[in-house]
Amino acid sequence: MSAIGVLYSNEVMRLLRSRRLKVMLALMLLPVIVYFFTHEDITEYSTRALQISLQVNFASFIVNFWASVIGQLVVIILMSELIASEIDRGTIRLLLTKPIRKSEILFGKFFAGMTGMAVLFGVPYLTLQVYMVLLYKRGFEGFSSTVGDVFFALGVTLLVLGSLGAFSMFLSVILSRPLYASLASFGVIFVAQFILPQLPFFDDPERFTLNYQLGVLLKKGFTLHTGLDAYKGDPASSALFFAVTIILSLIFALIGLYRREYR
Repeated sequence: MSAIGVLYSNEVMRLLRSRRLKVMLALMLLPVIVYFFTHEDITEYSTRALQISLQVNFASFIVNFWASVIGQLVVIILMSELIASEIDRGTIRLLLTKPIRKSEILFGKFFAGMTGMAVLFGVPYLTLQVYMVLLYKRGFEGFSSTVGDVFFALGVTLLVLGSLGAFSMFLSVILSRPLYASLASFGVIFVAQFILPQLPFFDDPERFTLNYQLGVLLKKGFTLHTGLDAYKGDPASSALFFAVTIILSLIFALIGLYRREYR
């Protein structure tokens, strides 16, 4: 196995065993628990009714909880720690004594962090889907007809919050301490989403929030949820913006790693 593969697998196992990830996962399961006790009365037991209900509930939970301020903070804490903890403890020097490049360290940890995010959001998403399939009594037919929507929702979540995670990793390289990187990341995101749009020369300031852009992206795949038409914007342009943010954040993080000497 390559050096980056070993680093990735070790980092994923460390994340999965960590108490922090378990606490975060329990937090991400809260919307599922809420739905258990507050779901709507079922009046039509059909596959189409299941699909519509799933898209409506997933869109609501993603925009209002999973990718809201709570979800953003969880991702920032998770991703800021990956590189900054190595620098802060001095263990990055031990990594660099092995036949591994700084780029492999960065990308190995980034993909491990994305895997951790996939677990954090994928488990609640699949749990909610299975419960809804059972609720609508649709069995395997219902599961197969909605699994595409679930993976689409997970992909959108990882794209949007992955850009936030990559930016947090960039700041963690600069600041070298997980706490400082987390606070700085959250501060920048807060200012970008809630302070700058309040300036008088911005039209429709809500479109600058991650929640709004999630709605724009979700409407591309959640075609049965007509409520998403309220989100104006081009899903392709939004997806390109978040993908470019990930790439640029990782490039700047890599430049920061190579410009520093770890002795």
